[in-house]
Amino acid sequence: MLVASLYGNRVEAEDAERHPDYSCPNCRQNVILKRGRIRVAHFAHKPPTNCTWAGETTEHLNAKKYFKDTFVRQGLVAEVEYPVASLHGDRRTDVMLWLHTGVQVALELQHTSISLDEIEARAATYAKEGIAQAWIPFLTKAAMAKAERVRGELVIKKYTAKPFEKWAQALHFKNLWFWDPTISQLWQGTLETHELYVESTTWYESGGEERHAGGYTKPSKRWRDLYLKGPFRLEQLQLTAKRRQAWRTPRYNVPAGLIAQFSPK
Repeated sequence: MLVASLYGNRVEAEDAERHPDYSCPNCRQNVILKRGRIRVAHFAHKPPTNCTWAGETTEHLNAKKYFKDTFVRQGLVAEVEYPVASLHGDRRTDVMLWLHTGVQVALELQHTSISLDEIEARAATYAKEGIAQAWIPFLTKAAMAKAERVRGELVIKKYTAKPFEKWAQALHFKNLWFWDPTISQLWQGTLETHELYVESTTWYESGGEERHAGGYTKPSKRWRDLYLKGPFRLEQLQLTAKRRQAWRTPRYNVPAGLIAQFSPK
């Protein structure tokens, strides 16, 4: 994690000096300040621990710091691991920033999968608090290794879209942005239906009557095709907030409220 408590005050790891009394804001146990060449400065729990805030990946730590630092360079107020008291479970927002219009924006950099119940609960809280929200999934090396260039776009065929990614695309009116940790840039992505071809077959009934089946396409329930435009540096994008209406299906529940949208400058 990038933020710890010291005598009740928030301290970011990049600004911290070594001190024995840093503690985790979640479990209140002591944590250790770590600095290295590969990982950004961060706080680590002393083992053994069962704190849910322990064990973040290097990619997630780096992404949070990158987004926060970039927005600060643009003259915005931004903080990492910002607490929102009304959130259930993990009460931190990965990056919280304030646009020049005064709108508060929560950026959720989703490196690991999240259940639909949890993402919808967090989204409902942000909507109720009047906080614009943006959900940004991570692209894996394995997925990008399958990408092919087609007419100026990258296409990942048979992409195994997680339920929360489908939900996030619905929240953002199909304008979903993905974070590529390998190059520290964003891709504008769209999940489209993957069509499966059902091979045609011919057989004969016991009475000698010829039968045919197949020879058509059907939508896959398992896969999507992910189309990617970019990549874009965060500095090349502008972030604005817009209001959306609630949307509900038997599977997804998207709240009415403010969403934050990236677009090329």
